[in-house]
Order: sequence, then structure tokens, then C-alpha cells
Amino acid sequence: MSAVKYFIEQNTRKLAIDEFLNKELNAAGYGGVEIRKMPMKTEVVINASRPGVVIGRRGAKIRELTYILENEFGLENVQVEVNEIENPWLDAAVMASRLARQLERGVRFRRMAYWILRRVMRAGAIGCEIIVKGKLSSRRARYQKFRQGTVAKTGQPASVFVDEADDKAILKPGVIGIKVLIMRPDANMPGVITIKPPKPKKPEEIELVKKAGEEKATEEEEAMEEALEGITNIDELRELEELDGLELLEDETAPEEHKTPEKTPDEEPKRDASEPADESVVDDLSELDELDEEDAD
Repeated sequence: MSAVKYFIEQNTRKLAIDEFLNKELNAAGYGGVEIRKMPMKTEVVINASRPGVVIGRRGAKIRELTYILENEFGLENVQVEVNEIENPWLDAAVMASRLARQLERGVRFRRMAYWILRRVMRAGAIGCEIIVKGKLSSRRARYQKFRQGTVAKTGQPASVFVDEADDKAILKPGVIGIKVLIMRPDANMPGVITIKPPKPKKPEEIELVKKAGEEKATEEEEAMEEALEGITNIDELRELEELDGLELLEDETAPEEHKTPEKTPDEEPKRDASEPADESVVDDLSELDELDEEDAD
């Protein structure tokens, strides 16, 4: 088999598997499939907004899908994995499937299309476009577009940043085709300039005014540090330490010289002349003075 035929066959098989899973997992919010060929197995990764519906009760749905993929589509050693879609409102396949299912239930296409358009834009998309084709309200087929925001149609932005998906709703008047295009919020369009917000300024630190005593203390410490910076000999440092110890001892003994001597119980307190005398002593002195005056007479 040539390489061209091999790739055509692989892509045809993937397309058939995608259509089967889209029909089988309609209620689970099917969002696409990825098939990875490994040396020992074949991984089938299913993207869905409701992974619990894909797994089924106790894994019954997973086992059924594995059996069908191995026997009907010819895949070897299939291992099915389910990946939950983080934001289903930004997935075009999920939105197209939801719109098709609602149309099959009898909901008016305008009402449902506008509701999905608002929810997609509210989720953060740059732009969204929904196209509905078929026998909408008359016998003749027509199409109607619902658009909001910006959606790239040509060039590299259209192929890289735009998510596109198709679906169909089968009604009594006929088949209605649905096409959804969503421009994701992470799209970097050429020519669009984005201005970064300015960095917040650091608050200015208020310096406290130091007191005079603190300034003197800091100056003395700086002077001591500068004096000690030039000393590199260990003997000099030891001598300084000894001198500091001697000064401390002198400071401790110095106050003892100025201490007042303690009074002994034998010693009597001396009375100053300025202190007032007792009344009895004053009377005795006055009597002596009178006797001296009489002797003189």
C-alpha cells in the first residue's frame, strides 16, 4: 500500500469514528475525538462536556465503545480515555450539537441561536457566528446568520484562532444544517496593539526624625567602629579587652570612696547650732542671767 492510500484510509476511518461518536454521545456534549497510535495500544481520547455520561454506570458505556471500535472499525488494543472540556461555551462542536438537539425538540431557531450567541460572548470569546440553513419558516430553503464581535474569515488567523464545527437537525420539513464559528479569547490578531497597564508605584517611606541622644549614640558607635577597623593584630584586641575589664573594676570600686560612713549605736548625733534648743534649757539660761545681774548689783 502506498503512503497516499494509507493516509486516505486512516483519515476516512477517523471521519467515520467521529460521525459514530457524535451520534452515539449526543447527550454527553461530544466535542471531538483524537486517535493516537502507540506501539502496544491505540489511544482514543474523547472530548466531552459531560464525561459521566460517556463512562456510563460502572464503565458499561466505555466497554461497549471499546468493543465497537475494535470489531467494526478495525482498531487494535483500544484504550478509551475521556477528557472533560474546561469551558464548553468556547467549543464550537458542543454549541452546534446543543443547538441541533434543541431544534429537534421543537425550540424556535431564532430564540435558541440568540441565547447561545449571548452565552458564548459572555464566556469571553472575541467573536461568534451561527449560520442556520434549511426550511426554517417557509417551504423554500433559506439561511440566516447570527453574528456578534469579530470573526476572522481568511488567512492564518481564520485557520489558527477560529474554532469551527458543523451539525444537523433532522425535522419533519427536512434537514436543517448548523454551522458555528467561535473566535477564542487567546487570539492575537495582527495589527491589534495591546497596552500593558503601568506598574504600581512603591509607597514612599517616611523617615522618622531621630532624637539628639540617639544621634549622639549612633555617632559614638560609628566612631568606635572606625577605630576598630584599623586593628588587625590579635594581641592588640586582647589588650583592649583587658583594658575594658580594668575600667569596669575601677568603676565598680569608685562609688565606695564616696559612701557615707555608717553610724554606730555608741556615737551620739551632733546637733547643729542652727537647730532650735529645748524649752527647759532656755529657762535655765534665763535664771543664770538673772543671778549674774543680782551679784553685779
